[in-house]
Amino acid sequence: MSMRQVMLILVVLAGISISASATAETTISCINKGSRCTVTNATVRITDRRNLPPYRLELNGGNGATDFTVVFAESILEYVPEYAFASLENATVIRLFQTQTHLLHEDAFQGLGRVSAIMIAENPLEALPVGIFRGLGTLKTLKLVDIGLDVLSPEWFRDLVNLNFLTVSKNRIRTLPAGVFQLSTKIWSLDLTNNAIESLPETVFDPLVDVESIKLDSNQLYDLHENLFANTGDLKVLTLSNNSLSLISPILLRNLSQLQELHLRWNRIEEFQLLLFPSVEPFSLDLRNNLLIALNRTTLTALENLDAILLNDNRLTYIAPDTFHDAVNTSLIELDDNYLEELPGELLAGLTYLRVFSASSNKIKAVPEELFLENLEVKEIRLLNNLIEKLPERFLAELPLLEELDLGQNLLSNLSEDALVDCPKLRVVHLQHNRIVTLPERFFQRQNDSIQTLELEGNRISRIEFLGGLKRLTRLDLEGNMLEVVPSGQLAGSPFLSRLQIGSNHLQMLLSDTFEGLGKLKVLNVSNNAISFIAPRSFDTVPTLSELYLHDNQIEALPDGIFAPLSTLKKLTLNNNFLTQLDPRLLPGLPKLQAIDLSNNPLTDLPSSFLLQNVNLETITLNSIRLPKLPKHFLLKPRLVKTLSLEMCSIGELDPEAFWLFGSLSPTVLFLRGNEIAALPEGLFRTSRKLAVLDLSFNQLARVSSEAFSSDNTLQELYLEGNKIHQLKAGDFAKFSSLKVLNLQNNGIEQLPGGVFDGLGNLKVLTVGENKITQLPATIFAKLSNLEKIGLNSLQLTTLDKTVFNNQPNLQSLFLQDNQLHELDTELFRKNPLMTNLNVAHNGLTRFLLTDYKQLNESLRQLDVSDNSLVTFAVTAALKDLRASRNQIASIVAPVGQAFSVVNVDLSSNRLPSIEPLLPFVHLETLDFSDNPLAPQLDFTLLGHFYNLTRLNVSSLQLSAPDLSTDGLLLPTIISLDLSGNELHFVPTEFLRSFPNLEELLLTNNPLGTLEYSTFFATLPSLKVLGLDPEPEDDSEVNLVQITE
Repeated sequence: MSMRQVMLILVVLAGISISASATAETTISCINKGSRCTVTNATVRITDRRNLPPYRLELNGGNGATDFTVVFAESILEYVPEYAFASLENATVIRLFQTQTHLLHEDAFQGLGRVSAIMIAENPLEALPVGIFRGLGTLKTLKLVDIGLDVLSPEWFRDLVNLNFLTVSKNRIRTLPAGVFQLSTKIWSLDLTNNAIESLPETVFDPLVDVESIKLDSNQLYDLHENLFANTGDLKVLTLSNNSLSLISPILLRNLSQLQELHLRWNRIEEFQLLLFPSVEPFSLDLRNNLLIALNRTTLTALENLDAILLNDNRLTYIAPDTFHDAVNTSLIELDDNYLEELPGELLAGLTYLRVFSASSNKIKAVPEELFLENLEVKEIRLLNNLIEKLPERFLAELPLLEELDLGQNLLSNLSEDALVDCPKLRVVHLQHNRIVTLPERFFQRQNDSIQTLELEGNRISRIEFLGGLKRLTRLDLEGNMLEVVPSGQLAGSPFLSRLQIGSNHLQMLLSDTFEGLGKLKVLNVSNNAISFIAPRSFDTVPTLSELYLHDNQIEALPDGIFAPLSTLKKLTLNNNFLTQLDPRLLPGLPKLQAIDLSNNPLTDLPSSFLLQNVNLETITLNSIRLPKLPKHFLLKPRLVKTLSLEMCSIGELDPEAFWLFGSLSPTVLFLRGNEIAALPEGLFRTSRKLAVLDLSFNQLARVSSEAFSSDNTLQELYLEGNKIHQLKAGDFAKFSSLKVLNLQNNGIEQLPGGVFDGLGNLKVLTVGENKITQLPATIFAKLSNLEKIGLNSLQLTTLDKTVFNNQPNLQSLFLQDNQLHELDTELFRKNPLMTNLNVAHNGLTRFLLTDYKQLNESLRQLDVSDNSLVTFAVTAALKDLRASRNQIASIVAPVGQAFSVVNVDLSSNRLPSIEPLLPFVHLETLDFSDNPLAPQLDFTLLGHFYNLTRLNVSSLQLSAPDLSTDGLLLPTIISLDLSGNELHFVPTEFLRSFPNLEELLLTNNPLGTLEYSTFFATLPSLKVLGLDPEPEDDSEVNLVQITE
């Protein structure tokens, strides 16, 4: 390298390469076209921090007088020097996005006299200089996204007096200086989302008198001062979602008369009430995913201008009849995903403007007849996924404007003939997954001219006379019913029907008049039936079909010319039938066919010319059809084919011309998985320049066979798993410069020689697991700087050089499980700031303190350290998923006062004496604490700390019946409880009642006495699965008693 020990490489559009060995300043060309000036494929790297590379941008093209945006495409700028943009006089927008920038000179933006917007995003900045934006008085928009900031300096904004839009998101900011906006008073939109803000000074927003939008979602706020928004009277949108707020001051919004949206989703709010809120605008309140248990009139006292309220995903078990009586202007109410068992009859009284009401996914067993008595303008009612068995006769009376009704996933079996008589404008009806056997013949009489979508799948319907005369019906779903036949002409009264789903019924035949009158049908699905006979003219009446699904039936033969009328058919599935031969005229009769699937048929002989008879095929799937040899030019128009799947076809021989011109026109995908291919003929893919995905897994290949490809190929994904490639050599993949995914797993590879991955600079995913590799050269990945995922599992590695991943700044997932790595150097991941997923299970590690790996503390989200020999484990704030089963962990380190993100934890089979160290993990959703030596026994009242806990495994803890007590504490979020392998002789009823929404209870391997199944189901109405030991004469391993519909 040069004496300056700096590398500066520039590749401009003209293809010129310039080295920085000279001392003169280098220019980087910015190609100006229209309003965009683009720098393409420029590379600036730092090798000596004492002598940083000087360069500047130079305008190339355009008249230079028009305003333009500066963007960087496929460029790396580790350093931006002083006055880098100064020569671009008319640059108004600068976008430094994913340029891998580490250092910005304090004067980088100096000389930009007209700049109005700067975006610096997704760069690993080491620091943002204090004076970086000085003098930029014209700047109106500033975005600092995901650049590692942990503070917001007031000095950055000292000269930004005209700033209107400020975004500082996806950083690590914990608080804001009180005077940070003192001189930037014209901000209209402030976005501080996805930081780590824990608190805010009382007066921090006071200078922002014109601000209209403040976004603070996805932070760690626990409290808000009641005066925080006292001086932001023009605020229209306030977003506080995804924090840890448990209480909102009743006077927080007292001065926000213009507020139109308040977003409080994903917090910990248990009670909500606003005493002063002088809103003059229609107001939307989002309280989804909180901890609200009950609602009453005081909740909404000050919200007379409430327009929409979202209360989904709370813990509501009770809602008072007068809750909405002061919110008389409300047009939308959503109560989905709560625990309501009933709706008061007066709940919606007085809400004359109500348009949408939704209470899906509750436990509602019955609905009051008078619920919508005063809501004449309702257009949508959603009561999906409840336990409603019957509709009152006048439940939907006087709803002349109702357009959408969703009663799917209930227990309805009968509906009265007049149920919909007062709903003449009903367009969409969802009654799927109920217990309906039939509907009255005149059920939809008033909707003959209105109903367009009707969903009835998953019922018990065997007769469909009620469908007659639905003139406007366009979509009908009858999948998963008990239809044995579609009566002749039954659907003829729905001439506009375009989509008909009758799959998964008991149909045995299709007759010539089955689809009579459906001249506009586009999609017909009769798959997963028992169809063995198709009448010769069955599809004559549906000439406009574009998609026909006949898969998974019992079709042995197709009548001659059966598809001849379908001149517009584009997709045909015949897979998983009993076809033994195909009419050679099948494809010529379908001139517009684009996709065909014939997989898994016992075809004795697929005519060699079969695929030479259709010019438009784009997707061909012939899996598990015997094709020992692929002949020359077996595709008629290979240029047009985009996806070809020939998996498990016993292919052993490939003609060198088999794929001539395949993949020459557009990106294509080729699946040859599970065949008997031992070698790829030279030049096989020489014309397949645009072949994008090639799967050759589980064949008999002994080498890579790169000579089968052209030197200018653009292959992006190559799968070679499960072959017999024992040896790799340098240059094997040199031709594949566009490759992004390479899978070499399970080949018996013994080593990775130096240079084997040369040419793979764009590779993002590399999998070499399940081979016989015992060591990795320290520089094996040195040239793979774009790697995001590496699979090194199930090798025989005993050590890793601490620098082996040094050149992978974008590494996100690393799989090292099932090796023999007894220790990992704490410097191993120091160059991997984006690592989110790490698996080091089953290695024999005796120590892995996550806090020792400083680079991982703020990035790692998923970690698997199972099956090691760890004694202590430290949890970091960012970690969400932890698997640490089968270790020797006796202590969990969780620093006091730290906010943790962990939601899934498996600590089974360790040596933990208590769950108390886990109490700071308040966001837990799943916890497996089985097989630990608790002393004293588990205190179930501690589970109240985990307000989102849904799945709990406390098996093999030697629990006895007296240990099962919650002292009356309800745990309504838990839906799965595993008590297997304990010492339970019985389960106390009071304990069961603590889990009102339990769906799965496992009690195997306990010394339980005689049990009545009905007792459990009576105590737990929501219970769906009860796991008990098998009866003595039963050979199964577990007796699962299930409630099924």
